[in-house]
Amino acid sequence: MILVALVLVVGGSVTWRFLPEADTESHVESLRMEVVNGSGLSRVGRAVADELQMRGFDVYAVRADPQHSARTTVVDLRDPTGGNAQAVARALSVQRRWRRLPLGPRAVPETRVALDSARYLEVRLVVGEDYRRFFAHVVPLY
Repeated sequence: MILVALVLVVGGSVTWRFLPEADTESHVESLRMEVVNGSGLSRVGRAVADELQMRGFDVYAVRADPQHSARTTVVDLRDPTGGNAQAVARALSVQRRWRRLPLGPRAVPETRVALDSARYLEVRLVVGEDYRRFFAHVVPLY
């Protein structure tokens, strides 16, 4: 009897670990977003914006940043608590895997707040030199 209970508990724990995560951030696709290419490579911003649009994100603008950024960052332009940026960062986070087993912590883009109420946008994604961590299949077309 104890052995059956132990098998059920272990089996339930393993099953729970491999269940897909629920999409609790369904509103992130409706946030107005701009993509800023800070990677130093031409056309990466457009390629990332296309990928985001295929994922269902609402990308309004793409532009180049004259300053290079080492890290991909999500900037909240409206919410002083940074809630929008954190939600988008969670939606863009990736988990390295070996076979089906997760390896290490999730890679999540950095977040910060830079309020700009004059713009119609809510979130700015600054694509950094590490963009391949979050957009592995993006190929900038030359």
